[in-house]
Amino acid sequence: MRRSCRVLWRISLLVIAGLYASLVAPAPTSAAMASFTETPVGGGASLASAGAPRSRAEASEVMGRSGSFPVDDLLSLSRGPKLQEALGAAARRKIITYTLQPGDTLWSVAHKFGLDVDTLRWCNPEIERNPDRIWAGQEILIPPRRGALYTVRPGDTLESIAKAWGVAPVDITAEPLNRLSEPYELVPGQQLFIPNGRKDLTRWLRKPSPAPGYAFAWPLVGRLTQGYSARHRAIDIGSIYGAPVYAARGGVVTHAAWARTGYGYTVIIHHGDGLMTLYSHLKGAWVHEGDRVKRGQLIGEVGSTGRSTGPHVHFEIRVNGKRVNPLDYLPPEP
Repeated sequence: MRRSCRVLWRISLLVIAGLYASLVAPAPTSAAMASFTETPVGGGASLASAGAPRSRAEASEVMGRSGSFPVDDLLSLSRGPKLQEALGAAARRKIITYTLQPGDTLWSVAHKFGLDVDTLRWCNPEIERNPDRIWAGQEILIPPRRGALYTVRPGDTLESIAKAWGVAPVDITAEPLNRLSEPYELVPGQQLFIPNGRKDLTRWLRKPSPAPGYAFAWPLVGRLTQGYSARHRAIDIGSIYGAPVYAARGGVVTHAAWARTGYGYTVIIHHGDGLMTLYSHLKGAWVHEGDRVKRGQLIGEVGSTGRSTGPHVHFEIRVNGKRVNPLDYLPPEP
């Protein structure tokens, strides 16, 4: 009798698990699938032969063979989200094209696909320099895992590409998406996926000198993209998105919020004696109104908010309310 009860109990659990699976993993609608298309990499051949599961039953069979989810796990309803996530990852073995939807941001899209924002930027050159400027209907490439897409240039070698992206050559040659085989001859224009590739951005992240002999220090290390003029009473300092921005002089923060003037996210610091600095187009601020900051203290990050053509900081120095040329008050180099 007890054995019969146990058998009936197991059958009941299997039925419940089957019903639950049908609820948590609904078949994609035609509208949802319309947002995605497959994109080949490497030699340009389709990667459909990689063999994503063609049905839920086949996906379950794949999971069973891989040992990722023992049968016992399927009987636990608490495993549902993990199973759903694993099935999605198993189906995404290739790069896809995703059409941005209203309300999407790079951060929300990265979270949706289990990636990071840098991966999305480095796989989509048109948004690498300006991730704040995206729009509904724009198509972006989504890789199956973190890394970067790189287009081979004349003179490139596997060694030089690997060094530039902080990986080993074998990481590139062993990547299935690249479909490379010995003797690994690269062709200009060929696209390679660099798994876990990361650009060396350390030179942009260096903290500027405190410049004790000058009235102000540079707010960040970057390149001067626009100088001071009668039509542009400030300087623009270009850098990478998210690079740190520092207070050019000690003082009190009087504004740390979005500006209505097209400056985007802006920080203003009053330094006393009629001196004031302004830092705009920031990604965000690390300070609040009323905070007292020191020269060289982190106050924000480079962004491209407001009316902006790319990641940079619009930097102003004002003396008694009048905008002056910052280069007259800064050291020659950061």
